[in-house]
Amino acid sequence: MKSSGRDRLHSVESAAEFLGGVSPSTIRSWLTQGRLHRVKIGRLTRVHESELLALIKPEQKGPKQ
Repeated sequence: MKSSGRDRLHSVESAAEFLGGVSPSTIRSWLTQGRLHRVKIGRLTRVHESELLALIKPEQKGPKQ
């Protein structure tokens, strides 16, 4: 997912808290699985806030038939 130039970066722990208390190990698993993309800054791993927001957006359903 592309992010804007002003997209906040979260640590694994901050990302877990941002998502409402998900475990940091869950965030690490999602990074390994490719569900989230990591940003490496030296030895540090960060996650774009836009990717976290994409995880919590409600699923769009088509019109009822």
